[in-house]
Order: sequence, then structure tokens, then C-alpha cells
Amino acid sequence: MPKKIEDIVIPDRKRSIRDIPVPESRRKEARTKIQDTKRPEEESEPGLPPVRTPIPRHRRGSRKRIFWASIVAFLILVFAALSFFNGATLSYTPKSAALAFKEDVYTAHKSGTNGLFYSVVKLSRDKGMAAAAGGEQDVSRKASGVIIVYNDSAEAQRLVVNTRFESSAGKIYRIDKPITVPAKKTVSGSAQPGSVEATVYADQAGEAYNSAPTDFTVPGLKGTPRFESVYARSKTPIAAGFIGKEKVVKSEDLVVAKSSLQASLKEELYTEAEAEVPEDFVLFRSLSTFDFEDLPQTAGSGASVVLNMRGHFYGVMFKRSDLASFLAVKKLGIGPAEPVGITDYSPLNISFASAVPEDLLSSSDISFKITGAAQVVWLTDEVALKADLAGHNKSEVQGILNNYPTIAAANITVRPFWKSSLPDKPDKIKVVKLPAQ
Repeated sequence: MPKKIEDIVIPDRKRSIRDIPVPESRRKEARTKIQDTKRPEEESEPGLPPVRTPIPRHRRGSRKRIFWASIVAFLILVFAALSFFNGATLSYTPKSAALAFKEDVYTAHKSGTNGLFYSVVKLSRDKGMAAAAGGEQDVSRKASGVIIVYNDSAEAQRLVVNTRFESSAGKIYRIDKPITVPAKKTVSGSAQPGSVEATVYADQAGEAYNSAPTDFTVPGLKGTPRFESVYARSKTPIAAGFIGKEKVVKSEDLVVAKSSLQASLKEELYTEAEAEVPEDFVLFRSLSTFDFEDLPQTAGSGASVVLNMRGHFYGVMFKRSDLASFLAVKKLGIGPAEPVGITDYSPLNISFASAVPEDLLSSSDISFKITGAAQVVWLTDEVALKADLAGHNKSEVQGILNNYPTIAAANITVRPFWKSSLPDKPDKIKVVKLPAQ
């Protein structure tokens, strides 16, 4: 018998959360989260190649933005650093010319208004050397020492051989060479007496004339105004006065020892003179003289004695710029006001043109001859050059350099490279002098 629809009864079943459908939008969100938590590569099934999970597009875009932002930031830092270290460097080659000499003779003066001037440097040094004694002999020796003679008058004072000097103790000493004491001079607005060194010897032999440093008058000037203005003071003690027996060196040994002492003193004196010459002066050994005096011997160890000697050095020195200008004017015919220099004088052989002066200190001029070749270089006022270049465009540099005939060629570099003008401040511009061609 057929059932009526009313007779069909569907039994009640308890519903769970699994039976509630999930909206499509929630399903997509869930799938996205699952993909984000997956590793880039997963195996789909054993034996099959790994499945690559694609990186979401929004993440790829974020990484690109970070990369380009880093590049831009780096470039900004580079440009900022280059701008901070801005500056300019001008490298230039100075104008130069060759000088050649073949026994050319010139004259220099110690003072005056025109020509080439020179100065004389004087040094003294004592040295001793041990030598074997060959016997004894009776000795009667006068004490001696070095004094400085001063002249506080407006005229030079000449003192002849055997001029007497009286010590504060009343002892008489004499010089064995004539000397000329220069007149007083003005230094930095202050008057200073002229002075010269001299060696004095006791009037009599014996230890009674040995003396510590003391003051002296010149008895021969007594009764004249010069008695007060010309005086002397000890530079060394007055010593070695002796009467009695003393060890002596054999004559042949004495000659060898003295020759060795003189050679050693020459080297030591010239080395010391070179060290004391100011940087802007040049000293020539071939324009130097030496003289020596024997000093009393002293006791040595055992059977030896110490031979003593005093050496004196007198050297002619020129101001570098004066000598370079003088030679360039003579050989090249340039104007005396053009600033030039000679960087290396060693190739030039400079010596006295005639006999060596007996007393360089008292000589008023010297004649010298030159043989050899050297290079004269024009000097540029680099301070003025930097001031002229400051703030100008690179295209204007050549026009500015045209005002500096002392420059043969130049090259300019500006930092940072994109700038077309030099710094406004001169201290930001570096000037480099290249070797002359």
C-alpha cells in the first residue's frame, strides 16, 4: 500500500559545528595563513620533486622598496661626505733656467749698499790626544787663555801685537796677534758693543799667572775716552803656567800627533759650523780658513802625555736668495727684483779667486771664482696665489695664472668633482710645487 507523504517521517539527528558551512571569504583567509606558515619548499609525495610555494606579491614589493631606499640613503651619505671634504689642489711647475760657469770671478762685500754681501762665521774648539812620552825636559811656560774684547765706542779699535791687558788682580797678559775690535752696533733697537775673541799670554812664566775667569782693562788706553769703552772679559780660565820638569814627546811622534789633531779639528769645526748656519744661508768649505795654536800639554796616564791644540774656523756664508739673485742677474740678465733661488749648490765649485785672506774677520771684501752648472728656479708667492684663486671658477684659473710669470705650467683639481668653482677660503686650497723641468 503506498505511503502517503505524511507517513514519511525523517528522524531527528543532532547537528554539530561541522555541519555549519564556512563563508567563502573566511576560507580564502585561512588558505593564505596556511601558505604563509609553510616552508618555501615542501615535498608533495615521496619520490616527487619539492613543491615551491610562491612568495606573496606584497612581500616582494616590500623588499624592493627597502633595497632602493638603502641605495638612495647610501648615495646621499656619499655626496654629503664628498661635500664635507671639499677643496682644491693646484700643482705647478716653476719657471727655471740653467746657469753655467767656467772660472767666472766675482767680488762680494761685507757691508755696503750695492752688490753681493757675505758674513763670516767663526768657531773655536780645543782637542787633546794622548801620546807616548820619550823623556823629560825643563819647562818654563806662560799661562794662556781666551778673552773677549769689547768696544762700546762708535769707531772700531785696532790693537797691535803685545797690547797689554791687566786683570782685576793686577796681572799683565798680552796678545801675540793684532786684532780689530768692531764698533758698537744697534740690534733690535738696542745698542750692543762690538766684540772679538783673542788669546792672551801671561807676561811671565809660572803658575802665579794661572787664573779663573776675570775682567781686564787696556792700560795703553789710559787717559783717553777709549779706556772706559774698550775692555775685556775671560772666555776660558787662564791656565797651564808652569816652571819645572815635564815629560816630552819625541819629535817624530809629535809631528804625527799634531797632524792628526789638526785633521780631526777641521772636520769637527766644519761639521759644527754647518749645523749652526741658519737655514736661509749657505756655507762653502772652499771659502773657509783654519788656524791652529798649540796649548800646553797635560799629564796622561802612565808614561803618556796629552797634547792639546786649539783650532779656529772662519767661514764665508751667503744668504741663499742673495747669491741666487746675484748669479742670475750676472748670467741671465734678469732684473734684480725677480725672486729666484738655487735649490742645489753642490754642483758648483766655489773658491777664493786669489790668495786666501790672512784674516777673514777683518777683511772688507773677498774675490771668488765659480766653475760648474746649476739650475735657477723662479719663486712664487703661494700665499698670494691661493688668495687670488679663492672663489673663482675653474675656467678663470688660467687667466689668474697669467699674472704669475714664475709658473711654467699648472694643473687644478677641485673636490668634489661636480663643483665648478674653487673654495671661497684660501686655506681650503692646497698648492703643490713640482720639480722644475
